[in-house]
Amino acid sequence: MRRDAAALTLLLSVLMLAVPSQSAAGDEKAALTAVSPATITFSFKLDPRLAGPTYGGERWVSPRTYTGASAQDTVEAKALAVDGKGTPLRTNLEWTVSDNEVVTVSPPRGERVKITTKRAGESTVTVKSGPASGKLNVKAVQANGILYVSISQ
Repeated sequence: MRRDAAALTLLLSVLMLAVPSQSAAGDEKAALTAVSPATITFSFKLDPRLAGPTYGGERWVSPRTYTGASAQDTVEAKALAVDGKGTPLRTNLEWTVSDNEVVTVSPPRGERVKITTKRAGESTVTVKSGPASGKLNVKAVQANGILYVSISQ
C-alpha cells in the first residue's frame, strides 16, 4: 500500500509540472505582451468615386501609400492599436499633426477621423495610445489647380 501511495504521489507531482497553473499562464501572457511591441494599424475609406456605379457599402483599404481620387482633400482614416500577436487593444487614440497649416485631423481623439489637407506641403500625423504608436506622412502637391494628396504609412 505504501508503494502505491508513493507511486501515486510521484505521478501527481509529474502531472502538476506538466500543467501550468493559472498564475503561471497569466504571467507568461503578461511577459509575452511586455516583450511584444504594440503598434497601430491604419486603413482608409475608399473614395466612392473609385468604387463603381453600384453601392456596395463602405470599402476600407490598407495600402502602404494611399492616394485616393484626384481632388480628394479629405480622407477618412481608421486606426487600431494591436499587440505583438495582432490582438486589438482597447485604447484611446490621440492624433497629432506636425504642421497644422498643411493638414488637420478631426476629431483629435478616437479610432475614426477625417484627415483634411488644406494646401500643398508635407506633414506627419502621429497616433499614440499608451505603448502603441504609429505615423502617417501626408504629402500634398498642387498641379493644374488640383491638390493631389498621398498618405504613406
